[in-house]
Amino acid sequence: MALAAGCTVGEDFQKPAKDVPAQFLGDQTESSITRGNVQWWQAYGDNKLNRLVQLGLAQNLDVRRAVARVEQSQAILDGAGYPFSGTTRVSEFKVAGGGTDGRADTGFVRAEASWQADLYGRLKREREAALYRLEGAYADANVARMTLLDELVTAYIDARFYQELIRINLRVVSSREQTLNATLQARKRRSEIGPVEAEQIDIPEVSDLDVAQARTLVASARAELPEAKILFFKSVSRVGTLLGQAWDRPREGLDRTAPQPVPSPRGLKTGVPTDLVRNRPDVRLAEKRLAESVALAGVAEADLYPELKLTGNINVNYSGNDLLPTAGFARLGLDIPLFDLPERRSKVRFQKARTKELLAAWEETVVEAVEEVQDSLVSLKNHQEAVKFTGEAISNLNEVLKLARQAYVAGQSGFLQVLDAERALLAAENALALDKRNFAVDFVDLNVALGGAYG
Repeated sequence: MALAAGCTVGEDFQKPAKDVPAQFLGDQTESSITRGNVQWWQAYGDNKLNRLVQLGLAQNLDVRRAVARVEQSQAILDGAGYPFSGTTRVSEFKVAGGGTDGRADTGFVRAEASWQADLYGRLKREREAALYRLEGAYADANVARMTLLDELVTAYIDARFYQELIRINLRVVSSREQTLNATLQARKRRSEIGPVEAEQIDIPEVSDLDVAQARTLVASARAELPEAKILFFKSVSRVGTLLGQAWDRPREGLDRTAPQPVPSPRGLKTGVPTDLVRNRPDVRLAEKRLAESVALAGVAEADLYPELKLTGNINVNYSGNDLLPTAGFARLGLDIPLFDLPERRSKVRFQKARTKELLAAWEETVVEAVEEVQDSLVSLKNHQEAVKFTGEAISNLNEVLKLARQAYVAGQSGFLQVLDAERALLAAENALALDKRNFAVDFVDLNVALGGAYG
């Protein structure tokens, strides 16, 4: 038993550590939190989005592939590290001389088995590597879920954004068509009653330039629609792909206009940078790959030493219903690496170098995670302010447009002032839609960077 137990070569895995800031830049949170159950997408208050997330987590093809890889890794673990192996073979033939057909059934059963003494912990390290591979597969599946949430929620936000641009431009087209019609009617009416009477009843003078400008604005507003429609179509198609569906199925719900999703980040807790090691699945995946490499280095080191193996077989012969003398043998062998020892040593060096690479990869993942959180925090704060200030600007520009139209009708200003006010309002409305989109996407980026819930 002592011989079988042996010793274990190679290093035991130690969790890596990386110096990170005590808190995120510009954030005052100092307490550690676990975000595994934080369903952050519900902060948008959008039932359609919640339903799409639910479908995506259940149907996404990348997630399904990742889950299948978990099953594969579990199967590998189930068969890893066992010292026993063997086969059984049955051979049967007939010879003349007996039986109802003049022949007797004669044959043999052979059983072969082997047992390997784990003198230097090779089998133990193999099982460790398989276990870390399984844990890495679980982390990889969660990475797939996080990637899905990132892409799906962003695609939905983009679809609503382009839908809002379409709505704005349709309203602008309608408004400018009304302005053009009013301009043409004013010129026609003025020509019918004459300039003197027209001035008395406040019908403004309309030049050919005014008409041309009004027509140009209608055409330019219509020209904005095709690109927005194309981008809306692509966003909806992306949603469908992420759900593993044809594009037209998710469009059935997205064709109905709805407000842009804007999150309510009140009470959002970011935790501290050290939480990322626990909360982010990509950091855990990098750690498990590192751990697997450490275990495989132990396997390679164990291959440098002799291997003790007990093998044997037993043959059971029979003829008809009679058992014949049984034969078998057992052999205890010692495999000593001699001629291939340089190759085995090179495998050890390779695996240790691979471990160094994966340690650097883990550290890089942690550093990039901190960067992503801090960038998202800054973007979220500033785009939230942009939404507020652009909304205030739109309120003022609506008043400016109202006054410009009143002044134009009263003959106190030219048509150019009305056009300038319309252009400024349209630009502000488009800017607000973009600010809302950016604010909503920043919220996605922040929660993904923090390692929020992934189903």
